[in-house]
This record gives sequence, C-alpha cells and structure tokens, in this order.
Amino acid sequence: MGMRGERRRGRGLVSRRWPVPAGKAALGWGLMALVLLGMIAGCATPATREVQAIELVPGEPRDGWLGPGVDVYAFTLTAPAKVRLESETPASGWTLDPDATLFDAKGRVVARDWRSGEGENFRLTRSLPAGRWYLEVSDGGGCTIMADDCEAHRRYSVRLDVEPGTP
Repeated sequence: MGMRGERRRGRGLVSRRWPVPAGKAALGWGLMALVLLGMIAGCATPATREVQAIELVPGEPRDGWLGPGVDVYAFTLTAPAKVRLESETPASGWTLDPDATLFDAKGRVVARDWRSGEGENFRLTRSLPAGRWYLEVSDGGGCTIMADDCEAHRRYSVRLDVEPGTP
C-alpha cells in the first residue's frame, strides 16, 4: 500500500483516479528531485526567486548570512532610476566574499559583481527601467578565515539606493 487511495500494482503506481504507468511515475519523481536539488544548490528560477525573495527598501540595509546556496532579494522600480546595490561585511580580519548577480523579472542576468565595493564587497550601479528586479547574493570564496569558528562570521548586509528620474 502506498499513500491513501493508492496502491502498487506490478511495477506502476495505480491511483483510484488516474493510473500512472511505472515509467511515468519514475519520470515525475525524477523531475521533482531535480527541482529540489536545484533549489538546495541555489539555482533559482524566476518563480522560486519570487518565493524566496526578501524585499529591499531603498536606504534600509538588510542583513544576510553567507552559507550554502544563495540569498535572494527583490525590489520594484515604478519608474526608470539609477540604482546602487552594495554589500558590507564586518570590519574584522575575516575574509567574506559576497558575490552579486542582478536579474530582471524574466530571469535574465543583467549584471554581476564581486569586488567593486570596499574590501571584498560587491557594488552594482546601473540605470534600470521600471519593473521587478532580483539580486542573488552567494558566497564567492568559501570561508577563508584563520579561525575554528568559520560559521559564526558569515554575516553581511546589503543596501539598495535609488536615484529617481535617471533613465
């Protein structure tokens, strides 16, 4: 017996509503596994970006933590504007390396940056049209600190600044 209302017959899964041939059931489980692996690995699609996104508000820093996968942020421009997205890491001996990738609403890469900001931080400055935008932040270099407590020193912040009226 499988889930309620389902039973196995031979090599396929039989539902009371729809019979599922063995090959199709395996294909469905395989696709589900690929989607889950992509999410775990940090590969986001436009749909998963929206679900994962933390809203950025101009002038208000948001805290993040560099770990496996990506942190996803989003913002909406109601008119064309010049934007600056910048990370800040603690001023200590720890070496954090946040990487940034900016996506449009269709999931196309618009810009990437690794070290244009101070230290190992990113700084993206772009004139963008109105629309929904997504920023993915990932760990660019892994933990390269000289300490036993690597995981405790992974904090960073990201800030959005918007200069309206700039096409």
